[in-house]
Amino acid sequence: MNVNEIQVSNAANFSLFMVTFSRLLLPQLQDMNIESMLDLKTVFRARKYTRRIINSLGINAEEFLIDNRIFEAAEISRIHARAA
Repeated sequence: MNVNEIQVSNAANFSLFMVTFSRLLLPQLQDMNIESMLDLKTVFRARKYTRRIINSLGINAEEFLIDNRIFEAAEISRIHARAA
């Protein structure tokens, strides 16, 4: 909980930065068919957790993830469905 003036200012500035950054990031991700900020967060969260799970099994995630089929299964909570 931010109660000091500096903490509130930092939180507000960080929030505005993240909105601006994500808006700049969206056009670069057109091939991923992302239509909203919630989809953007879901995609990156799913990819992060997928990599962590694969790495925790002792498998190198970069060698194991040859294509995006595993990520597509992990992105099940997206709001806007990906075109088949």
